[in-house]
Amino acid sequence: MNTLKATFCTTMVLGATLLIAKPALATQFIAADSSPGTQACMAVAANKSYSLRKALRDLNISKAVMSKKLHCNNLSMGDFVSLYNLDKSANYLNIDTSTRTSIKDLAKSYNPEKVIITGPK
Repeated sequence: MNTLKATFCTTMVLGATLLIAKPALATQFIAADSSPGTQACMAVAANKSYSLRKALRDLNISKAVMSKKLHCNNLSMGDFVSLYNLDKSANYLNIDTSTRTSIKDLAKSYNPEKVIITGPK
């Protein structure tokens, strides 16, 4: 019985630790300037629907324009959200990332710690 309790307690502690711990290699996005395009790209990079809603309202941009015409770091919005796994932003902008096909080298990990965000030029 004591072995069962010890195993259960160990499992609970490890589970709680995994839920609380943040990933060590989280990507940090840095704005290159304060242009409206860069602000919109930073809102997408935040990966939070409420920050996207606020940016759309503040910049007076529609969801369709943001998802189809805005380019961040010279990438289309679909490619940008796929590259950095911004799934919440993709869902809010109605961008389907599940149908994209690409070949990834699993041995080479492209996950920089800091990314400079630039809007359209």
